[in-house]
Amino acid sequence: MMRASLAAAAIVAASMVQGCVISERTEDGRLKDVAPAALAALPEGVDSRFLIRDAQGCYGIAIEKTEPPSGLALRDADGTHICDD
Repeated sequence: MMRASLAAAAIVAASMVQGCVISERTEDGRLKDVAPAALAALPEGVDSRFLIRDAQGCYGIAIEKTEPPSGLALRDADGTHICDD
């Protein structure tokens, strides 16, 4: 049971986006210059104001307000982390 818990914790940690840079945002709180793939990968019902981007240009979804912003990695249908090209 302990191994399963540790493995689950490792998987969750690997899917987090941390240390995001404070990217420029529009007046309504949305990131500027968002890759179309990031917008397309947002789960249904999730507002694009929850998008965050790290220093490497990879996207995530903020799940709580932190400084610096952090959240879950945004992945496409194949499970690939979505990043700017």
